[in-house]
Amino acid sequence: MITDYDYGAGGVVHEQDTQVLGQAHHGGPIILSWFDVKRGGQRGADGTNLVYHEFAHKLDFEDEVGDGTPRLRDRRAHARWVAVMTEAYEDLRDRLAAGRRTWIDPYAATNPAEFFAVATEVFFEKPVTMRQREPALYDALCAFYGQNPARRVERGPVARR
Repeated sequence: MITDYDYGAGGVVHEQDTQVLGQAHHGGPIILSWFDVKRGGQRGADGTNLVYHEFAHKLDFEDEVGDGTPRLRDRRAHARWVAVMTEAYEDLRDRLAAGRRTWIDPYAATNPAEFFAVATEVFFEKPVTMRQREPALYDALCAFYGQNPARRVERGPVARR
């Protein structure tokens, strides 16, 4: 439980306790529910992970704006990112508006920043599903994170000596 403050007209401050699983603050800390951190670690393939989600928000803030577009290497990468993310985000919103099921948590339709954070969760936890359903989105996240988790899943566990 955290307390949010809303500053209204005439300087009136409204306090409201809000139950959240986590928060990432621009220029500040990440706050995580320990219960949900543990649960996310125990359910490694359900597509939800609070740690991935909140750290995605921190990466999003690196360019000073929490808008679902993190700092990217150049203008071309930025343009590609915006095109791919916008298309996938709008498709999700259209599917939900039509009452259709989605392959990603509907919370991702909240805004572009949440879309990036939820997509990050699915990218690491259900990469094969994401690659099948949204290959351009999967490729954009592979390029950003510098990894290909679907390949890792398909190869299976690495034998230890």
